[in-house]
Amino acid sequence: MPYRRKVLGRRAEPPAAAMEAKSLSLATEANWLDEVLSEQHLYQSKTRPAPAGQRVGWRIGVRPYPLNLALRTRLQEIGEDLWALVQAQQSIYLRSLKSRDLAFVAEYLDAGKPEELVRFSQMHRLRSHLPVMMRPDLLQLEGDFVATELDSVPGGFGELSALQDAYSALGQDVLGGPHGVLEGFILAMQELSSKEHPVVGIAVSQESEDYRPEMEHFAKQLTARGERVYAVSPRDVEFREDGLYVQGDRLDVLYRFFELFDLRNVPKADLFLYAQRKGTVVVTPPFKPQLEEKLWFALLHHPGLEEAWQKELGAERLGRLRRLIPQTYILDPRPVPPHAVVAGLQVGGRAIRDLHAVAQMGKRDRADWVLKPSGFSDLAWGSHGVHIGEDEPQEEWAREVGDALADFPHPVWLLQRFHKARIVQVPYYDFGSEETVDMAGRTRLCPYFFRTPDGIRLGGALATVCPADKKIIHGMVDAVMLPASGQD
Repeated sequence: MPYRRKVLGRRAEPPAAAMEAKSLSLATEANWLDEVLSEQHLYQSKTRPAPAGQRVGWRIGVRPYPLNLALRTRLQEIGEDLWALVQAQQSIYLRSLKSRDLAFVAEYLDAGKPEELVRFSQMHRLRSHLPVMMRPDLLQLEGDFVATELDSVPGGFGELSALQDAYSALGQDVLGGPHGVLEGFILAMQELSSKEHPVVGIAVSQESEDYRPEMEHFAKQLTARGERVYAVSPRDVEFREDGLYVQGDRLDVLYRFFELFDLRNVPKADLFLYAQRKGTVVVTPPFKPQLEEKLWFALLHHPGLEEAWQKELGAERLGRLRRLIPQTYILDPRPVPPHAVVAGLQVGGRAIRDLHAVAQMGKRDRADWVLKPSGFSDLAWGSHGVHIGEDEPQEEWAREVGDALADFPHPVWLLQRFHKARIVQVPYYDFGSEETVDMAGRTRLCPYFFRTPDGIRLGGALATVCPADKKIIHGMVDAVMLPASGQD
């Protein structure tokens, strides 16, 4: 692609010519990345303008985010463990529908869900349906990671695919390779459809409008590789008795890029459910709200489920997952019996019998916890509804905890152990000073895993590095966003 943009009063050298001469400067690289990525309109909302002097809505790093071999190996292990966890979740949920001892699992997971959606998710012939793409949100600690979220309807994979392509074009090695996400996605669609070239529609709801440009670009990337993939509004999907159609093509797979709590606001959602029920299309992620609840983190640590988790996962994998996933509690206002306490949770150094005591946590105790909604709620995506105890005055914290307990059983709120990511130094190009700047920041790493015919595939990872004083790490104008590196 010729580079014609005039930047800061001078014309930048075309990258292709510069690379042939092996004289590509960091300034030229950064300007070229800004140009190429801005043309794809990646997640640029009206509320998130680009930094001064550039077009994309984040700071442009000069090199992929470094991950050593041990961390890359660990990511693959995490992916395989998380897929085993999802399978175990489905199994335990189904068992809880018939078991008196496990009945509380379904009680929690089905709370607040429309009855028709719960019944649909339990249909016998759909019970084997599981997500084929998964993204955990990982904070990088010293030598390992901790997971704060597990998302089976993730955004950002179109953005990562564009970053992989762009940084690879500059001769840089990225985790997953230049087309890691593209290849992982289409292999997952092949796995679902049992077709070599399935027709795929990515249905992007109005609620997810900010992600539409990256999904459209992602579909164009796949189309350029000979696949038939469409990114459309749900209203643009045509229903016929023999299936769902987009632009005259009958879909093999409908990729659902909308949250289930928003289902009633999604045009033709009832027709998508009907087509899935009749078997004329495969919808992924499946319509299973019980698999999209964050409260699984609490259930993973629940002492009463020890035997069930051991049976599903084995002791070694269960141990790894409990180290990866923070200690979490469901804010259930019901008191425990007089002879019992809330397992492992203390306030002021004392065991508690009633979760209302969480409202009285002092500053030192609050610093270790974060309050967040579980899943089936418009507060449960992005950073909405998250309250970090360290940042909250006592009165505000008490009010938030009280409101969370009063909301039960819908939405369910969680108390989760708060971890701070380690501080790293990441260089980015400052377009104002025309210099490379080292930023001290904390990293959220989002690896994308795909279930393929050959097993669990790591397609790549998106690193979001926010300034060290930011408590919640997410895409923002001050963040450096990078593909992870594929080499030391």
